[in-house]
Amino acid sequence: MTRILNLILVGLLVASAIGVYSIKYESTLQAEKVAKLRRAIETERRAIESLKAEWAYMSQPDRIGALAKRHLDLVPMKVVQSVDAADLPVKAREGDLIAEKLEGLGLAGAPQVTGSTP
Repeated sequence: MTRILNLILVGLLVASAIGVYSIKYESTLQAEKVAKLRRAIETERRAIESLKAEWAYMSQPDRIGALAKRHLDLVPMKVVQSVDAADLPVKAREGDLIAEKLEGLGLAGAPQVTGSTP
């Protein structure tokens, strides 16, 4: 009886050792994944900071003004180029385009079918 008990205890000891090792192995894998993700996040943060710095440089008003002078034929606006609001054309009214097309086809009074009949 003692031998059987000893064998059972040795079996339980081996099973618990295997269990502990598998838990340690899984936690090591998880720690490696977390470390890899943290490195990737830090790399992305550095890239974002670099892009922000580049954007700040590219959007400087002096730089844009110099590029506009070099590449665009811009001239100052003359007084005669501006108009008063009263001189602007009146915006056409926006209507129901589908209804206007149906009226043009003579289908404006056609019965409407909604849903299915029982």
